[in-house]
Order: sequence, then structure tokens, then C-alpha cells
Amino acid sequence: MLGCSLSMSALAWNDVTTSYDTYTQPLFLHAYTETVQYSASSSAPLLAANADNELKENPLPLHLSGSSEKDWDYLLGQSYTILGLSVATVGLMTLLPESVTNWDEEDRNLSNLGKKWWDNVSAGPVWDEDAHYLNYIMHPYFGGVYYTAARHSGFNEWESFLYSATMSTFFWEYGVEAFAEVPSIQDIIVTPLFGAAVGEWMYQTEADITANGGEVMGSEKLGNISLFLLNPVGHIHYWMTNWWEGDTEVSFTYTPWFGNTEAANFALDAGANYDSAFIGLQVRLDLN
Repeated sequence: MLGCSLSMSALAWNDVTTSYDTYTQPLFLHAYTETVQYSASSSAPLLAANADNELKENPLPLHLSGSSEKDWDYLLGQSYTILGLSVATVGLMTLLPESVTNWDEEDRNLSNLGKKWWDNVSAGPVWDEDAHYLNYIMHPYFGGVYYTAARHSGFNEWESFLYSATMSTFFWEYGVEAFAEVPSIQDIIVTPLFGAAVGEWMYQTEADITANGGEVMGSEKLGNISLFLLNPVGHIHYWMTNWWEGDTEVSFTYTPWFGNTEAANFALDAGANYDSAFIGLQVRLDLN
């Protein structure tokens, strides 16, 4: 999902200009018509000047700047986005080879999920044998992603670390991933601890790129890609909330194939096994 998102333009540019010292840069993101005055003493463009030279909050959205105070609603919204992305990630991981995930056929079996979760939680945590790039590169990166979600919501370094530790431990290790495998000792330690250091670097680097007009090495395209990679949850959350009108209906269904008899018959004819135990999540959005 993240890979596909990279093929999209992360930001739209218009003709609004931004003053930075003695030269100007185009201000990214459409629908912003004010001029933002950047301070040469700070890399983070958090304030803007209006016609009366009165300071006010930066018109840039939160995923490109940061809240000046704790924004619990924004953090909760990002947490919902993380939940959706995590479920999608687990679904994709079931398609990866066992050599990558260390999930055997029993782990990929979606029946008896409740019993699996309890057995895995009861057996852990253990020292896992995942590849080093998963334990010491990918996990710190995603710990940083959790961390930056809190930083953009106006929380300080310590509070953001606590949010990252909570999400990586209880939401992921003892939550989503525990349906498939026993919680990992390395992941419980490495993800939030190294993730906090990586996340703060990511947050500060975002501010530097934003202050530079969204360019990296003079390239807008590299700037767009870099900003997305440094804060993927914030960008995806922005795209999704900007995509629908706000009316959302969420419900559970226990009817196999969501009541679509044609799809069910096609699957059975194709050789799919029938499982009477079915739990599905239906989300209905009113799109713009």
C-alpha cells in the first residue's frame, strides 16, 4: 500500500510564493492563498504574517507543520489511520513467503483467531529470529512513524515516545501481530526506543524540507517523496479525510462474503473452502 502511494504526487503546487530570506519559493499544497514569512533563525515555518503584520498560525496542514497545542482529535484520527494501515499490512504479510515473515500455514489460517491470539500472548514475549533488516531497520522506522504522529499533534518528545511505545507494544506486538505470532522481545524494546530517535530526526528533517520550499537537492519531486516517507501516516490521513465528506458508517457483518451470493458461489466453484465462521468490517464513506 505504501509502495503504491509513492507513485502518486504527494503534494500539489500552485503559484503562491513564500519569502525566505532574500529569495522566494512556491508554497506547496493548493488552496493556500496567504504568504508565509519564514524566520531565518528557525527551520520550522510555524508562523505566518497577515496584512496587519499580526502573527497567526501557519496555514499549512498539520501533516506538514505541527499543532501549537495538544490536538487529541488529530492524534485519534491518525490512530484510526494507523489501525487501517496495520490491518492492510497484516493482510499483505500473509501473501509474503515464509522466509520473510516466519509465518507458517498455521499462522496464516484465519480461523480461531481468538484462541490464536491468547496462545501467542500467553507464550510471549520471546527472542525472535526475524531478519536483521526487519528488527533493526523497519521496526525503528515504524516506531518513528508512530512518534511523528504524536509530534505533529502537538505533543513533546517524551509524550511522543510514550505514544510510540504504547502503539508498538500494545497495539502491534500484543494486538494486531499477536493474531499470527508470539510477541517479540526485540520489537518491544527496539521499536519505541530507537523509533523515538529516528522519529525526532524525521520530524526535524520534515521542518527543514518545508522551510526550504519543499525541495530536496533543488528537486520538488525528491522533496515530495521525502516528505511522504518521513510522515506516511500524516499524508495518507490527509488524503483520506480530504477525500470523503466526513459521513462514515462502520459496521460488522457475520454473513460470508458480505452477503454477496454471486461472489460466494464463484469462490466455492473455484475450490475455496467454506468457513461458516465469518467476521467482516464494512466501512461506508460519502466521497467528494
